[in-house]
Amino acid sequence: MQALTEKLKDNHHTFEKLFIFFILAQPFLDLLSYFGIPVSNPVRLLVIPIGALYMLGYPNRRWSRNTLIYMTLLAVYFAINFGVSMIWKDPVSAVGELTFILKTFFFITALLVYAMIFRHIGGNREWQVMVPKYLFINTSVVSLVMLLAEITGTGKRSYDYLEKQGHSGWFFSGNEISAILGMGFCGAIIYYLFIKKSSFAQIICTVLIAVMIWAMLTIGTKVAFGAALLVLGLAFIVLLVQAIIERRNFIQAGVVLVLLAVTILVSPEMPIGNNLGLSVDMANEKAAQQQEAEAPPIPAEGEEGEAPPPGSVRQWSSWQLMALNGREEFFGTVLYYFEHAPVIQKAFGMGIGGNYTGEEPRIIEMDILDWFFGFGFIGTLILVLPLVFVIGSILVFIFKQRFRTLNATALFSGIGACIGLGAAFIAGHILSSPASGFYLALFLGFLYGLLKQKPGKFFQ
Repeated sequence: MQALTEKLKDNHHTFEKLFIFFILAQPFLDLLSYFGIPVSNPVRLLVIPIGALYMLGYPNRRWSRNTLIYMTLLAVYFAINFGVSMIWKDPVSAVGELTFILKTFFFITALLVYAMIFRHIGGNREWQVMVPKYLFINTSVVSLVMLLAEITGTGKRSYDYLEKQGHSGWFFSGNEISAILGMGFCGAIIYYLFIKKSSFAQIICTVLIAVMIWAMLTIGTKVAFGAALLVLGLAFIVLLVQAIIERRNFIQAGVVLVLLAVTILVSPEMPIGNNLGLSVDMANEKAAQQQEAEAPPIPAEGEEGEAPPPGSVRQWSSWQLMALNGREEFFGTVLYYFEHAPVIQKAFGMGIGGNYTGEEPRIIEMDILDWFFGFGFIGTLILVLPLVFVIGSILVFIFKQRFRTLNATALFSGIGACIGLGAAFIAGHILSSPASGFYLALFLGFLYGLLKQKPGKFFQ
């Protein structure tokens, strides 16, 4: 064991390069999956064993020991959660339960690995250029694929509802691609505005940024649309202040202002404009119907395994309906399952979809809620530990350095992380989805490494 550990320590730089270049593989893995080549999840799940080897050979002994202890604890907990599901759930799918567990395990492993990598390579400033550049490339690939799908009329619809518009190109999930573009756009803006390039490269990047914005409006989801407005708005403010203080980058500020203005003007005519109006109308209509009718009682527990009719267990206000965005039936049903679950399932989780009665489990698609119902009180506390540590450390770095570490790269990396975390709360497909969860883990780890460095100038 000692010999293996020493050998891994000698090769830890190889692991770090592998994980950095792994960033570029993400959109291509998703494309292969769409075209029926099922390699994306198996390749991504290799992060778990390879990440464990990296932790074992990590140069800092305290980090190596603590992360391996945590990973062992998490693995033991997942085994208990799986056992509880197999005993107390009927029907139950062993494959479904294992898939849910492994996808969640992937996110936690990726978060720890990237935090450790950027903590260790902090002295090498090349990664501060390389990561935004790779994010720009990935976001460009996704956007260009969506454009090609639009031209050929082969894009996959973002929603099952016929009234809602938008497509996700040659990618399976509109919510996942929305989150990926929302986070990736933050990295793209860093590379576009704050990393020096030739004039020709800047022109090409401007065109690609415009395609990214078009793609974010074409998906038709709120996450990508909100990210586009937020990032462009903040970028304009940063460039305007920079132009006033340092008397440069007036042209860049003007270009970003034009992009922001065009985004706002064309939004009502794009799929997102249609979907936003439709969501408000549907929420108000449902709330009005519920107010006119008497509140339905929560059904008493009937025959074993009997579930209440979807949507009949709760009344919702219009703002709750807007927040749940069509997920109120799933949330109400899973909440019913949880209320009637045995104590051991409340503690260790009900697994994917709760104690469902149909052939297939349905998740709420709001990751924090899916974690809570799927992994229980104990599991949720264990799972949030790395998030609390990394986010807490980031906040400590910011206040300890009196905000001097907040350069433009750190600012937009933080926005990317906030978009990912926000999407996990309201839209799902992040914490238990390797495709988009990878980017949140990357942004949190990248931000952790940035803010741990010595303070620099904001516009550096």
